[in-house]
Amino acid sequence: MNDYERIAGVIRYLDESHTDQPDLTTLARHVGLSQHHFHRLFTSWAGITPKDFLQCLTLAHARELLYQGKSVLDAALDTGLSSPNRRAR
Repeated sequence: MNDYERIAGVIRYLDESHTDQPDLTTLARHVGLSQHHFHRLFTSWAGITPKDFLQCLTLAHARELLYQGKSVLDAALDTGLSSPNRRAR
């Protein structure tokens, strides 16, 4: 598996499981790399850190839920955040 395939696979994984709020360890393990190497590789290919990418997905999902009429609490919980105070920035 080359670097492009690794990062593309992680992006697909994040798209499918962003509500689980996977951490760096989980993502690195998903592609069989150390956390440090994965973080550098992802940032190099995606242009942003894995955490920032996850926050973008979380924010987009929360906005969609709010536009659908969900409450802030429900949107926060449905996006995988533990409370409305942990909103994506």
